[in-house]
Amino acid sequence: MKNFLNSLLIVVVLAVGCSKENLNTTKNSTAEVNFSLIPVEFGAPLTRAGVLADENTIKDLWILQFDGTAENSLLIKSEYITGITDPANTQIVLNQGVNHRVIFIANTFDPLLFDGTNAPLNTYTYSQFKGKTISLATESDIFTGSGTSYLRMYGLYEGDLPNKSESVLLYRICAKINLTYTSEDVSSVTDGVRFKINSVQLKNVPTTYSYISNPSNDIVLTPASVTDYPVTSGSLTGAAGEAYNIGDYSGYVTYYFPENIAGINSSVTSQFKKSLYAPAKATWLEIKGEGIGNDGRLNEYATFKFYLGNNLTDNYNVNSNTSYNISIRFKGVDVADMRMEVIRISDIEIFQEEEWL
Repeated sequence: MKNFLNSLLIVVVLAVGCSKENLNTTKNSTAEVNFSLIPVEFGAPLTRAGVLADENTIKDLWILQFDGTAENSLLIKSEYITGITDPANTQIVLNQGVNHRVIFIANTFDPLLFDGTNAPLNTYTYSQFKGKTISLATESDIFTGSGTSYLRMYGLYEGDLPNKSESVLLYRICAKINLTYTSEDVSSVTDGVRFKINSVQLKNVPTTYSYISNPSNDIVLTPASVTDYPVTSGSLTGAAGEAYNIGDYSGYVTYYFPENIAGINSSVTSQFKKSLYAPAKATWLEIKGEGIGNDGRLNEYATFKFYLGNNLTDNYNVNSNTSYNISIRFKGVDVADMRMEVIRISDIEIFQEEEWL
């Protein structure tokens, strides 16, 4: 169910001869830094918005250097690099120092994001950076660029400058879900009812999220507000957009969305109880359809809720830089109460795929 998106590797190599003893002689002493951006292939699927989502490429880079690792550490150096044509040979100049924090933010396409007005040197703190957010109204806000869509990425180095060769992982500042489903034929079952799917929708998506990406984050943070992505129905294939298909009895769709650390509830002992105990703003998939009897007539309308998380039971955490691969197989429909907003659908098998870097 959980698969860390392949990370991008930055190898940092300092290109100056300078002894560690001289690091603190002058606060503004600088050193030229060469770093190599090495993306690990992940593929480039088409988004439902009809543009090519490039999950691996680095087009521009913000580099922010803080004079320490505490919350009140000050920004002492920033640089915005565009047109990165040779990721293996990018050069920057950083201030020398001991135990500094250097942050890398890729693919913002925004030269003003951390400029002298928005992030003034020797005034802007790391705490302020942590509080800076990205706004989301629709799924398209996950992507940057035009024509080709890119994903924002975050990386962190903490230590001395200059230093020996170091590796910095860049993590994508979003999560991803790949949903596939099938609804089995139950014509051989007496009074069988087959679940016919009409639509899929991703719900409770945070409307703001930070520039920090940590796939291991488990600190619960309730979003100030959430929104629902538009209802997905029908199908689209070819160059005009991602090959998604919401079919009657089989289908697939992909969504990109922000991190949502909604927490763990130990009261949940099975997947069937996950929606019952879900936090109010946890992210979930809504699959709507109809119960079609063996005689071909509509028996009932049905709604199936699937809450995301890092397991199928008590975990509601959705982490950034993580791909959630969900495969659902419906075997009939059992509606307990037609008046309920959430209609129980029994005899469902859910499969999870896990692959770790």
